[in-house]
Amino acid sequence: MKPRRPAAPSRLMRSAPPTESDSTSEMVAQLRRDRVIYDGVTGLPIHPFDDPARAHERIPHLGVIYIQIGKFFGFEELYGWELYDQVLVVVSRGLREDVERSRYAARLFSIRYSGSDGFYVLYALPQPARGRGSVSLDAEAARFQTNALKRLRSAFGGTVVDLVTVHTSSLVTSDNPRVRPSRHLTRQLYEAVKIVSQSQTREKIDLYVALKRVMGGKQLRAAFQPLRHLADGVVLGWEALIRGPQGSPFETPNVLFAVARANDMDVELETLCLETIFGALPRGVGSRRLFVNASSMLLRHPVFLDERNLTSINRSHSDVVIEISEKEIVDYSSFGDILEAVRGAGLKIAIDDAGSGYSGLEAILHLRPDYIKVADSLVRGLEDDPIKREIISSLAAIGRRIDATLVAEGIEREPERDALIALGVEYGQGYFLGRPSFQVSSRAVAGHA
Repeated sequence: MKPRRPAAPSRLMRSAPPTESDSTSEMVAQLRRDRVIYDGVTGLPIHPFDDPARAHERIPHLGVIYIQIGKFFGFEELYGWELYDQVLVVVSRGLREDVERSRYAARLFSIRYSGSDGFYVLYALPQPARGRGSVSLDAEAARFQTNALKRLRSAFGGTVVDLVTVHTSSLVTSDNPRVRPSRHLTRQLYEAVKIVSQSQTREKIDLYVALKRVMGGKQLRAAFQPLRHLADGVVLGWEALIRGPQGSPFETPNVLFAVARANDMDVELETLCLETIFGALPRGVGSRRLFVNASSMLLRHPVFLDERNLTSINRSHSDVVIEISEKEIVDYSSFGDILEAVRGAGLKIAIDDAGSGYSGLEAILHLRPDYIKVADSLVRGLEDDPIKREIISSLAAIGRRIDATLVAEGIEREPERDALIALGVEYGQGYFLGRPSFQVSSRAVAGHA
């Protein structure tokens, strides 16, 4: 016997709509509907069917391309939603352009946003010619991926592209008349995501294995960038920066630390960084202050706080400044004892990226740092931005009140340096003043680089 078809579900009675039927009410209802269906950042529909009537359309040959960005390295968690919104806008606008220029443009069914990190491009493809296989969208998917990376690099530079992975998948499937069209389409979207997830898993495993190999072989390198007196270029000190093996995915620190973070190897990596820095200090670095980055997680770790470790750091260099980023969440109530131990070992404290987050003033208030390093985002183009100049002036005034030295980061142009001098900022750091170098001579402490 054939299974009995279940009875059609009874329709729920809706309450009568409001008596208002003018155009204003209809417009408000449409706006509310659009807010549910369309994403406010990309402008693309989030729901699989922006028009409910289309949910019942059958597509004889459905083509799906899925593009996913930014998921593996947690870009949004690292840099914030504001910048990630900009990434989504660049990718979504570029994707529309690519689809319009596609050889399958006339077959486009819709472009959709997943609501988080992905985009779907759906095609209603033609019937394959007899004796020929179905259409492949692999080349189109590869083109979308390549163009997305190009646009991101053009819009944001290498730092963003280093951290934002772009994966694509494609599939073509025929309609099954026994399956409800809406569920058939939704299952194909899930399948496209599954293909990308498998690719991401392989990438994650490969990067984990590669990182373990780099750390096991102690292949990290320390570079040093000068901090200079802005008026005469005399070197105040050097910031130690870590690089992975040249030519590897870990050559840039962003990827190196992102992979370590994804695999809960943060403290292990930071400990190796300190070993690398202090293991072979160039002679020219020894005569000036040494600025070293450390996360709040590392500073809390018993290995770092061990008296022998702190004594060893002080013995390697007698004038070390520990940089703590204001972006990190710190439980200030329990951080006092840690700072006391760090300062008790003769180390100084700097607040890094000041002005870039929401907790900067609180960090300065509680930590009472010896140095305040102004975020490069405030320095960039400050000569034409009165708001940025006002914020930097306020940080300088706070620094004078607590006897902390202000250092401006990310100075890349002469007008930026001159504007900082006019604001009373004495010290700075950036490519205009000197790039990171693996070799530092004792003669590099005087004059501009």
